[in-house]
Amino acid sequence: MEGRTMQQIEYDFVFTDAERDALRAVLTDIATSPYSDFDSYVSDMTRLHRDQRLGSRFTDFCEMSMLRDFAERPLVVIGNAPIDLDLPRFGSADPVQEKYRLKKTFVAEGFLAAYAVLTGTEIIGHLSVNGGDFFHDIYPKESMFDTQSQKTLGTLKFHRDFTNHFVSPDFVNTLTLRDTPTNEVYSTFTVTAHALEELSDTDREILAQRRFYTPFDDVSTREGNLLEGRRAEDHAVLSGDEGARVFEGRTRGLDEEAQQVLDRFVAALHSRKRMRVSKPGDSVTFSNRHVIHGREVHAIHDVEGLKQRWLLKTHNVYTRQAFEEFFLGDRYGVVNG
Repeated sequence: MEGRTMQQIEYDFVFTDAERDALRAVLTDIATSPYSDFDSYVSDMTRLHRDQRLGSRFTDFCEMSMLRDFAERPLVVIGNAPIDLDLPRFGSADPVQEKYRLKKTFVAEGFLAAYAVLTGTEIIGHLSVNGGDFFHDIYPKESMFDTQSQKTLGTLKFHRDFTNHFVSPDFVNTLTLRDTPTNEVYSTFTVTAHALEELSDTDREILAQRRFYTPFDDVSTREGNLLEGRRAEDHAVLSGDEGARVFEGRTRGLDEEAQQVLDRFVAALHSRKRMRVSKPGDSVTFSNRHVIHGREVHAIHDVEGLKQRWLLKTHNVYTRQAFEEFFLGDRYGVVNG
């Protein structure tokens, strides 16, 4: 790897060991389960914020980070964040159910919930992802090893989360719990504005036209087919303030010219990508409108270790009220699809 493709992504904030341990202790004290009573869990987190128990330096950083121009600086990287001291290992057949049974503490969930509260964002769920859990896993699942989803064992091509879904989150937040240092697995990120610099004005005009189609993601269509035959609509790749909508290898142009421009855009995404290897306690959050991301598996030296690589993830929006029409009637904040 040479040149721009290996440009380092620096930390924006790093917890001291003392700050990490103090916040872990605070988060461990929350008795409510984030899986069985999410609303009460967030209320507990809001109370901790009100009582100024989430760490003043971290609180100030989160508030300031939301003032940035996300079109130009869409990635926020945090190091040495608190995670659970006891991280159980799951099999590949149904890791989510094993998590419910074996994970007894919720420090990682607490960190992501605290980040939401401190940034003034709200977490949403999708019924098609872990049954609507607000905290879900990037953790390989055997039935989806070969798919283009966060449950794959292999490379996940460049994409925007919920590329052409009727509810696409504003932010994607991830926290690494367990990595696989002997394998060559890289998280990839390209700032959309940087890739567009590689294209002509004419190319950008074509990308802004409804001349493209992306089927719904593998999770939405394979985990119970909850979309009930709904067809994704033809769309523009560039949609003003909504940013870019593309999934490499899945999005296609509806005519030859559109496909050629799309191919140039994907090539530009790769030419301007940055790659990093996250370690436990690394948190990466980014604007889903302004970053196209993926994962590249270059070499596997420990396949069993790769099967237990684990990141926790949330999808956040500026306000849930903007999506109320899509929520389940009995589960506010969970998208029916």
